[in-house]
Amino acid sequence: MDEFLAIIKGQGWKVQVSENPKNFLPQAIKERYTNIPQSWLDFIGTVRSAINNDGTIWFLCKNDFEVQSEGSFRWNEWEIISLESAENDVVWETEIKQFWTNHLPIIMSVKNGYSYYAISMENGSIVHGAEPEFEACNIVANSFEEFMKKIIKHEIFVS
Repeated sequence: MDEFLAIIKGQGWKVQVSENPKNFLPQAIKERYTNIPQSWLDFIGTVRSAINNDGTIWFLCKNDFEVQSEGSFRWNEWEIISLESAENDVVWETEIKQFWTNHLPIIMSVKNGYSYYAISMENGSIVHGAEPEFEACNIVANSFEEFMKKIIKHEIFVS
């Protein structure tokens, strides 16, 4: 993880590390997402915040799941937008909720439109999706560890 943090800092990211690393997520998140990889828990237990140089891409860290500042994006903002788009279509709303229960967002971006990276609860892979249909996504890495390695090798660009 140290190499990964050094690489993104070198790309201009502002990274704050926790003084007392620990794995913590609000109970509601733990209940909804039941197959969270330990490597991501270690990451958010260590990293308090990680934001690119222009503030348009950020890793969701433990505080993002518990604190809602006025005017900021919520950790599940893309799910909320999708549900609003469903316009009370019960079948569509159910599909959206099921998708997001199976995909925990870990990075949000507003750099070139709204997009995200998320962890699949089915197999631990990392997926990427974007507006207008957030739920149409592609696997970009088989694990969070592989995702970090691909960023280090510049195979995935998140800056």
